[in-house]
Amino acid sequence: MSKVRIAAVVVSLFAAAQLASGAQCVNKFVTTRQGVRQVVTLLTGKLTFQEAQDLAKAISNKQSPPLEWVDDGGKSIARQTGPLQVIRPMPVGCDGKTSGVVMIVTFGAAISPAKKMNVKFDAKTTVAFEQQ
Repeated sequence: MSKVRIAAVVVSLFAAAQLASGAQCVNKFVTTRQGVRQVVTLLTGKLTFQEAQDLAKAISNKQSPPLEWVDDGGKSIARQTGPLQVIRPMPVGCDGKTSGVVMIVTFGAAISPAKKMNVKFDAKTTVAFEQQ
């Protein structure tokens, strides 16, 4: 099954469960290992679909640094390798946003995140994600 299909299935099931439970903010991740890389699907309400597309474009054009996986103290564990893939919007947003986004990012790390991971989107924004 392709990464996009897996992400779509995860998002559909998760969004339905979240809407049914009345949750307001979602920051979840699912990871698969490919050799010494971690392919992480991020479900977040902290960015809208458009904001994520703008971020991906800025990273691609080297106008913004790549995403970083950081520990609780902000120390870098791994950096994004390859493009940030913005997959689709999702119906749950955070901080007054009406929707969020599903993205796939690859980190160059031999270790896998477990239960929780922090992703630094920019100098001011680090988001804590829980494992799906």
